[in-house]
Amino acid sequence: MDAKKKIFVAAILGSAWIGLALWEWDVFKDPVRVPLSNVTGMAVSGRTIKDNVSGLRVNLDVLARARTQREAIFTSPRNIFAAARPDGTLPVDSHAAVDQQAAQAIAQQAAVLQLAQYRYLGFLRTGERRKKDIAVLSRNEEAVVVKVGDHVEDHLVLKTITPESVTIRDTGTHIDQTLPLSEESPAQP
Repeated sequence: MDAKKKIFVAAILGSAWIGLALWEWDVFKDPVRVPLSNVTGMAVSGRTIKDNVSGLRVNLDVLARARTQREAIFTSPRNIFAAARPDGTLPVDSHAAVDQQAAQAIAQQAAVLQLAQYRYLGFLRTGERRKKDIAVLSRNEEAVVVKVGDHVEDHLVLKTITPESVTIRDTGTHIDQTLPLSEESPAQP
């Protein structure tokens, strides 16, 4: 193909593109604009809202629910493409680590406060050959009799019993609390 034919074909294609663009520009219509009306609020003075308005409506309850869902605690996703550290662990996002440490600290404080409510009153030895010691604990004027391995509460397990102290473990936070033998006599009514 010589240069004149190439220029002629390019001119025809260019004019076809320009023609299509002008035709689309002429056919293109502006989007329909409809004013929004507040369904639950007061009507604006000078204008009344009819009950059977066929326009668009804003559901404010759905917007409020969506806002609360967005404000819920968001944990950032873990970077699965991060290179492992020399010890084999994966790096953790600093914000997620701080949030996790704060939550863990709060849980530990709650566990320590709950464990501090118990007092060790004494123990009973039931067998000479096999040491089957039974500990007597009190919490809020309530006596609890437990053996090693028994649950004091749903998440509290008695770990060890000695004549001087008992050790209780919080299974949720893995915190051990050693309670010394209480020298105070329980309050009598």
